Amino acid sequence: MNRGRRAQNLWAGLLWVLVGLVAVGGCGLWKHRPKPPERFVKVAPKKIPRVTDDLFEEGLERALEQSLVYLHQVCDFRTLELNGRPVSKERVRDTVQLFLERLRQGRLNERTLAQEFDWYTPKAAAKTEPAMLITGYYEPILSARRQPDEKYRYPIYEPPPDLVRVALERFPFVKLDPGGVRTLVGRVEGRLLVPYYSRKEIDGDGALQAKGTALAWLANPFDAFTLHIQGSGLLQFEDGSLQRVGYAASNGHPYVSVGKVLMEEGAIPREEMSLQRLREYFAAHPERTAELLGRNPSYIFFRWVEEGPVGSLNVPLTAGRSVALDGEIYPKALVGFLQGTLPDPRDNATMNTKPLSRWVVHQDSGGAIRGPHRLDLFCGTGPSAERVAGHLKAPGTFYVLLKKEPPPSH
Repeated sequence: MNRGRRAQNLWAGLLWVLVGLVAVGGCGLWKHRPKPPERFVKVAPKKIPRVTDDLFEEGLERALEQSLVYLHQVCDFRTLELNGRPVSKERVRDTVQLFLERLRQGRLNERTLAQEFDWYTPKAAAKTEPAMLITGYYEPILSARRQPDEKYRYPIYEPPPDLVRVALERFPFVKLDPGGVRTLVGRVEGRLLVPYYSRKEIDGDGALQAKGTALAWLANPFDAFTLHIQGSGLLQFEDGSLQRVGYAASNGHPYVSVGKVLMEEGAIPREEMSLQRLREYFAAHPERTAELLGRNPSYIFFRWVEEGPVGSLNVPLTAGRSVALDGEIYPKALVGFLQGTLPDPRDNATMNTKPLSRWVVHQDSGGAIRGPHRLDLFCGTGPSAERVAGHLKAPGTFYVLLKKEPPPSH
């Protein structure tokens, strides 16, 4: 009896303590979560940039149409927040449709762009850093064979049968570091899921040789590595036929920049770094090929593609219009405006630059494209595109457009 009364008194006391803690506020048990930092600045109408398109709108209609194809067929579109406001699939679709209508009507003028669209630009990380670092990628054309021989002995693989992707979206109770791994990939070993084979294990130790999943063989390990970095390519076979491959999956390991490794070593000065300079270094130091390429554990698997090249939205990319952005920050398929500088492909000797000012569309992603201040521009197919993409690394400014929402009704 006394024990029960003491227990009642104890619970009553605890209840009053909890009430007191909540009332105090600063020391309360229930605290409001701080708002996530705002990554973007909303641009005032008077500060919207003067819009000129250096491609004279060539390819823009096609790129926008491909975004609409994606938005009509996608079932798992992820709604993101832009400065605390949700950006749903419907709002992205409405934005792209309205923009496409105004393009076809010839009404992409300053007045329409200010009245019908909200403009946002990413906040600069620091005063000394650019608001956007622009790089480029392209689709290489590579000599290949369907069967290996003494020269063509570097395989490109389709996804192996033991490659497993964890459906993290079905594990809402698993909290991941936003800046860390976003896709978990591995293989089953006994009753455990373990990391999939690394680049060194695949290329150096032959971990996939017995699985029979090679699509084709290349003559140069750096060509194979280039294909992995670019994510797609045209393979030219001995009979002259061309066949396209595109990204299918990765081994889930983090991407490590071999170019950055060589710059940190002092092997290539930072101001000289380009894809072409990398190729020259590997040609001059074949003894380091396996060691350097093995520094990047990430490995890409491919599939045959009929029409392309195809980006991460599974729609064809448009040269000069399609860009890769961080899909955790920027809504997919959205239209934006890009300003900066671009290497001039007509100037092979010094690669002078020219102004870059054009509409672009978010239709791809990349292992190295993380955060709000990175953008990769798809430059096209073949040697000319390689010259531009390989030398493109410039500061720039990027704007995201969203169709204005109607004012709330009272």
